[in-house]
Amino acid sequence: MPRPHIIFRLVLAKALFKNGVDFCNTKVDIFSFSQGLIALHDALDNFTGAISNHLGIALPQESKFLATLNLIQDHERKTDPSFSLMNRNELVQLNTVRNNIKHQGITPNITHSKALIGPIVAFFQEYSRRYFSLEWEMISLADLIKDESVRDSLKNIEQLIGDEKFKDALNELAVVKFQVFDESLMQIRLNPRYELSPPSEDTKKIRQSNNIFPHSFDRGWFGDIYDRADFLEKGIDRDMMRQFESLTAKVGVNNAKDWKYVLSHGHQWREPNWTKEICIFCFDFLVDAIIKNQRRDYSVKQKWVTERHKIQALDEIKIYDKDHNLIYTMPKDEERDALLLGRVEGEWEIFDANDRIVSLYDDEDGKKEVMGFFDPGDETKIKVIKTHQYIRNENGDFVLIKEY
Repeated sequence: MPRPHIIFRLVLAKALFKNGVDFCNTKVDIFSFSQGLIALHDALDNFTGAISNHLGIALPQESKFLATLNLIQDHERKTDPSFSLMNRNELVQLNTVRNNIKHQGITPNITHSKALIGPIVAFFQEYSRRYFSLEWEMISLADLIKDESVRDSLKNIEQLIGDEKFKDALNELAVVKFQVFDESLMQIRLNPRYELSPPSEDTKKIRQSNNIFPHSFDRGWFGDIYDRADFLEKGIDRDMMRQFESLTAKVGVNNAKDWKYVLSHGHQWREPNWTKEICIFCFDFLVDAIIKNQRRDYSVKQKWVTERHKIQALDEIKIYDKDHNLIYTMPKDEERDALLLGRVEGEWEIFDANDRIVSLYDDEDGKKEVMGFFDPGDETKIKVIKTHQYIRNENGDFVLIKEY
């Protein structure tokens, strides 16, 4: 196995290579194509640098690409005088085209330059096997994923692909996609604990269902536009995501309580489509999408703070659902544990209906019993007796930090 710093260079080379191939996938966009050739050249720079490190070749501080090729070739000829790097002529041509683009602003001929891509790909494939005993296609960008559990899952999938267990690999890819992109939102929508507003009738019905999938919460035409905009902002192709789902599976849960995964396969889920080529396509797409979906590391970390109140009704308070159906009447003088969204640091801040949401909890087990809206102005009927302020720690547990 190559040393860690060499693995890093190979992963970086693979990332640049993938960007280069993607940018070069055009017949008319000369600017994208030019960016693609520059990215492929940068990938080769890192790749040949990794080879030099592996062979123990000392490179000058500002080694040029062609000079690195010469040093590798000279090193190999010490043991095999007939050795020549494959496709060297195409690499030299790429170097010339790249210099013309970068230093002189001369754009390439797309038709002619496309002929270089095949030999470049072959160069990566051949010397990845020769020097590192790795299939180029299997050098994984998964090492760039921050979440350790996701990274480990993808490593396991790589092993399944390597063992030619393609059907299992495709199913596991579908599960990882669900865990990264869908599961958290599903939990919020299905678990009443996470609610900050009363559930809709549709949500109530879905919670009673078996085999619940993300599309069960389909928001219609507007929702599709929103999803596309969200994916576009992150640089993820929504149509490619749908193709990924058609090649793997759509994942849901059998019900909101047991939370066991269920997989729904399309009509093309047959053995002829359980191939290494399809596995690698789906793997590369998912890893790329996960990397793009990763949140930036912000220097300022916001704390999750919440408050629970002991309240008393100074007069009768009616609580309604979203359709203004009466769901509970809090009698005068009743005391309850409550969550008040419109209550901020001991003061009311009510600007819309969401600020009039109240959640009442059972006194014995602390479970949420009622959630709804009180009428405008009824905040004057609520006396806050005591407030407990909690902060969520790194383990996700709430810790009392203040009482007033």
